[in-house]
Amino acid sequence: MAQAKESFSTGDAVRITGVSFRNIDYWARTKFIVPSIAEAKGIGTERRYSFSDLLALRVARELREAGISTQSLRRVVEFLRARRGLTRGLTNSLAECHLIVTGSDVQVATSREKIMSALLRPGQTSFAFVFDLARTMDDMKQEIETRERKPPARASAPQSARRRALRRAL
Repeated sequence: MAQAKESFSTGDAVRITGVSFRNIDYWARTKFIVPSIAEAKGIGTERRYSFSDLLALRVARELREAGISTQSLRRVVEFLRARRGLTRGLTNSLAECHLIVTGSDVQVATSREKIMSALLRPGQTSFAFVFDLARTMDDMKQEIETRERKPPARASAPQSARRRALRRAL
């Protein structure tokens, strides 16, 4: 398991996260994403990153690829750090959250019902209705299969009486 390793070098971070060495170095020097195990202290020392640090680097890379600016990324990270309690009850809060890029905003979804802005209106919850289309399709397929296995329902008495009356009239 990857989390068993106590720390990762900058080279490991580059390989695992896909973030360039230049970006990792810049983000560490500007205190955007700093290594939590060990920071570089002069020539010949090495930064050491935790698994959580690697996760933060990977998320930052993917948000940058989605078009979020570095300045906006800093605000999103500040929002998430300030609101660690927004995911109470989750065992691994960051891993169980979803970040949704919607145009120029980043939304944090901690459940299907709780989605809030992290960038444009930090903390403001959004009305969200998440429709699980895959589940609905599965339910419908199951209903169709169940109906196919059941014998067709017999016509109700009033319909049968109407049919008999029509036949007699002809």
